[in-house]
Amino acid sequence: MTPIFSLFLAALGLSLALTPLARWLGRRLGILAMPQARTVHTTPMPRSGGLALFLTFFACLALAAVVLPHRTVAILFDHSMRYVYAGACIIFVVGFADDKWTLPSKLKLVAQIVAACVACYGGARIASFALPGQFIIHFDLLSYALTVFWFVLLINAINLIDGLDGLAAGVVFFATAVQAVLAGMRGEAHTAALFAVMAGATLGFLRYNFNPASLFLGDGGSYFLGYMLAALSVSGSVKSQVGATLLMPVIALGVPLLDTITAPLRRFMRGRDMFEPDKRHVHHKLLSRGWSQRKVVLFLYGITIFLALAALLLVNLRNAPAGLFLVVVGGALVLLVRKAGYFSYFAVDKILGWLRDVSDDTGIAKDRRTFLNHQIEISQAPDMATLWARMTAALEQLRFDMAEMTLSGDGAGTCLLRPQPPGEGGGAVYRWRREEAEGTDRELLCSPAVMKLELPLLNKDGRVLGALWLVKNLAADPINEFTLRRVENLRRTVTTTLDALTPAP
Repeated sequence: MTPIFSLFLAALGLSLALTPLARWLGRRLGILAMPQARTVHTTPMPRSGGLALFLTFFACLALAAVVLPHRTVAILFDHSMRYVYAGACIIFVVGFADDKWTLPSKLKLVAQIVAACVACYGGARIASFALPGQFIIHFDLLSYALTVFWFVLLINAINLIDGLDGLAAGVVFFATAVQAVLAGMRGEAHTAALFAVMAGATLGFLRYNFNPASLFLGDGGSYFLGYMLAALSVSGSVKSQVGATLLMPVIALGVPLLDTITAPLRRFMRGRDMFEPDKRHVHHKLLSRGWSQRKVVLFLYGITIFLALAALLLVNLRNAPAGLFLVVVGGALVLLVRKAGYFSYFAVDKILGWLRDVSDDTGIAKDRRTFLNHQIEISQAPDMATLWARMTAALEQLRFDMAEMTLSGDGAGTCLLRPQPPGEGGGAVYRWRREEAEGTDRELLCSPAVMKLELPLLNKDGRVLGALWLVKNLAADPINEFTLRRVENLRRTVTTTLDALTPAP
């Protein structure tokens, strides 16, 4: 029996023994997950399972100093790894405190960054990345920021997927088990030993966490597992193929990583706090389709196993097929999560509409820039005749069919397009009809498909300058999402110009 396999069995046994103790302690200290709208459990549940994993890991780390060769032990406790362990303690303590008292999300994010910085300061960082074909990318000044992002990404990936019984722990088990095999194949005994310990600890924990669970991982556990996955991948990359050690968790944890990246984007698109928890993750989506918790977990286990084995094959390829294989694996992942209905939460049509709004607001869209030119021309009109001519040019762009503007006076409140000679009632009247407009004035005005807008022209002091009426046949030419916005922009520009051209009484 190899020392690494002995560490795996020791971690498995310790986790089986310590997890019930952590469950009892969670109940005793009131570290409970209460049922909420975004959770699927219906009774208070201890969320102190991370304590068992944390104690198991460091107990086995002490055991490794005895069973592993001296050279391997020296690497396990070198300068860089001591900083990794210090960061692990920081992130676990913060996560465990959150399990008890519910800390602010921004404080937890700061703690994640601090723990990552500690590991990075010790030397565990992403300095370069090797692609198939001996192509190497050196990050130089970006190394520090990229390493911190890597830690935060994996920490939150495990935390976000920890929403169903046994899901996060099972995904980590399969990922770490394959990582241990890969590290052993590369001859990195220290990395293989630590991954084996994590695999054994999570497998023992699953005995109590798989559906129906008797305790939860908690933020202490999910933070710790995510941190160690990130740290071991980075620390292993210092002494081996950088691309291989980083591609493994990226591919094997494809589903939680995708969830982590898209969750804040989804919340941002929908106008919500990017750090606010919700019930829109991939496992929630599968549950909403009528799947049981166990079926969802087994389905995501299957995806993880497939991706982990694919990653194991990929990182051992040394030729051109590696790139093609990566594309195939990525495509398979997208199809799987799309089949699960995950992307429906993004409401692609609504997001595209939002992007069009952004381009319109920023003036990037050509139509917006053209209409802005009309507004500028109107604001510079020297007299009423020029103002009206430039207004009708803007209305032509908006495809309105008829328009009338009545200036203030005794007749400022005249009815829509009532036959009235200019100047009657003390107010000048300007009328316009688009040449391509279909039907007579009466047919146009009486059509049930016609939109009629009446806009009062008020200056900033509230003085009535006149009124503007607009008519558009929606059956012949529907409006788009920007038409009414353009109309309001036009009203404001016309009002400002009229106020300058019309002296106050």
